[in-house]
Amino acid sequence: MRASTIQMLSNAGLAGASLLIPNLARDEFGSNAVEIGLIVASYNTAIFVSSYIFGRASDVYGRRLILVVGLFLSSIACLIHILAFDTFSLAVVRILVGICAGVFPSALIAYVYESSQKIGKFTSYGSLGFGLGVFVAGFVGIYYQIFLFSAALLAASFAISLYLPFGKETLHKVAMFPRAIIKRNFPVYFSVMLRHTGANMIWVTYPIFLEDLGADPFFIGGIYAINAVGQFFVMQLLDRFNSSSLVAFGFIFSAITFPSYTLAVVYWQIIPAQIVLAAAWSCLYVGSMKYVMEKNKEKGTAIGMFNSVLAISAIIGAVLGGAISFAFGYHGAMYFATGLAVLGLVIFALSDSWMRKRISKGFIHGDQ
Repeated sequence: MRASTIQMLSNAGLAGASLLIPNLARDEFGSNAVEIGLIVASYNTAIFVSSYIFGRASDVYGRRLILVVGLFLSSIACLIHILAFDTFSLAVVRILVGICAGVFPSALIAYVYESSQKIGKFTSYGSLGFGLGVFVAGFVGIYYQIFLFSAALLAASFAISLYLPFGKETLHKVAMFPRAIIKRNFPVYFSVMLRHTGANMIWVTYPIFLEDLGADPFFIGGIYAINAVGQFFVMQLLDRFNSSSLVAFGFIFSAITFPSYTLAVVYWQIIPAQIVLAAAWSCLYVGSMKYVMEKNKEKGTAIGMFNSVLAISAIIGAVLGGAISFAFGYHGAMYFATGLAVLGLVIFALSDSWMRKRISKGFIHGDQ
């Protein structure tokens, strides 16, 4: 339960700090859609680099060290938000937070799997934390107070991590560029990258989209919380299902969700789509986690690379989403995201089938 509590509190802290960054940039610093996209992209660039480096480090040097240090640094980094005074300084702060936020997640997930805990149930607490963080951030609505709240949650996560029972850890030798791991996980890595790129094209301006539909900060937080709470309940039901099937359904639900956003003309009409989105991400994320864990003994590295895939998707999606929203409006990004979700489904189905055949014939080894 301690690991799940860390997952919940750390996700709440990072989500709360991130929710109104686009609004802060536009309303306080005068940033345009392209600049907001670059701010979001800078944060995710930092996570991209950090997730891979420290995911591998958790295999090489041990989970405990990476987890504890990552949570401590993240709590400090959240406080630095209050020092931002313009678009550039906000981007710099988000880079620092992104570096710290990428340190600990791989070590925590690998610890949970190696402790024989259920991945679906564990990840559901991350969604609950996300919901808590964005709801409170929307309720507070004052930027510096949100950042203090987020830092306090991450500090609490750090304190709890000091009491996790690790026992003797097994260390692994991992190449700096592990080609075998990339090959084994290619179906998930590449297809999820496509879908998540499309999703982040929407998310980069999503709070502003909701604001323009008439939503206030409280309702914006509530909209995000609906998705997160839905994930909390759905994820706990998914451990029994095959990982490949879960990933496929994640793509299908995503392809239903993204175009449905274009139908909303007032903010409350977004709610049904948020419920379907909860099912989409629950299936895709839990399925991907199981897929990667089942096929690799270097679990920290494999998860770190998956987190890097999510981050690079967010980088590309933020830049493209900001530009496409600027040129074609919010709906243009939503339609483009739908196409990428469909393409991701096709590529996953074909590459997963091909990979299974290669493994069965002994051409590629699946490490259990």
